[in-house]
Amino acid sequence: MFGFNIGKDKDNKDINIFDGTAVDEFIERIKERLNRSLEDEIKEQIRKLKVEYKRDDQNAINTGITAKAEEKAKEWICPRIPAWVNSDMLTVLGFLSSFIIASGFIFGFTNRWYLILVIVGLILNWFGDSFDGSLARYRKKTRPNYGYYIDHVVDGLVILIFGLGLGLSGFFRIEIGLAFVILYLILMIHVELITYVQNEFKYSFGLVGPTEIRIIGIFLTIVMFFLPVKYYDIWGYSLTQYDLFASFAVVVMSIILVFSILSKGIELDKIDRKRWK
Repeated sequence: MFGFNIGKDKDNKDINIFDGTAVDEFIERIKERLNRSLEDEIKEQIRKLKVEYKRDDQNAINTGITAKAEEKAKEWICPRIPAWVNSDMLTVLGFLSSFIIASGFIFGFTNRWYLILVIVGLILNWFGDSFDGSLARYRKKTRPNYGYYIDHVVDGLVILIFGLGLGLSGFFRIEIGLAFVILYLILMIHVELITYVQNEFKYSFGLVGPTEIRIIGIFLTIVMFFLPVKYYDIWGYSLTQYDLFASFAVVVMSIILVFSILSKGIELDKIDRKRWK
């Protein structure tokens, strides 16, 4: 009686709509299926964005939103780079651009027009950092050990200069700028350790990689150009609206870091335990 066929319970029987427990269990199963479907859909979309290629002896993986567009840009631009330009020049360009970015933030606090330097610097940094290795691979003049070492040392210096530029600018507190630097460097160490252990270099975390961070930086700089700095008194600290944004970014990076460490640790533990049998 009143056994409407809105679903089946664990015993493969019709759900009685007047049985509260049965209906609750049915709703929970529906939620579980929907969540699983959503999770599968997200994984499928990330898979479609995923770019994999051989970086010397390493498997390079990029799941960033711009990954495929960036690879197509490299395929078109690399053959058109003049012969006298080499990968070392592009690495130097990427490094020097960090000083342009930092100067733009520092001087842009008193004169907003200097913020244009930040946008120019981010574009130059993207070009230098993204194309140095790509150009070497295109010309078949790779130096795996040298390139890997120089590339990541320069990346560390760039993020340090970038963070100092933020912290000394007046837009951000120095503590928040340095917190950003520290977390970014720890994420870099995490990526390097995975590369060493699994020979797999990941350019991105989910949909966000270095290129996406630069794009966010460009949009933030445009906002900084037009909006005056506002100050908020929070627990005795004077914070700008940009401090609040950066603090949120630091929290997100912390969550990503903890999740990445735990998930990778569990994965590696399972792999190692298989050798016990």
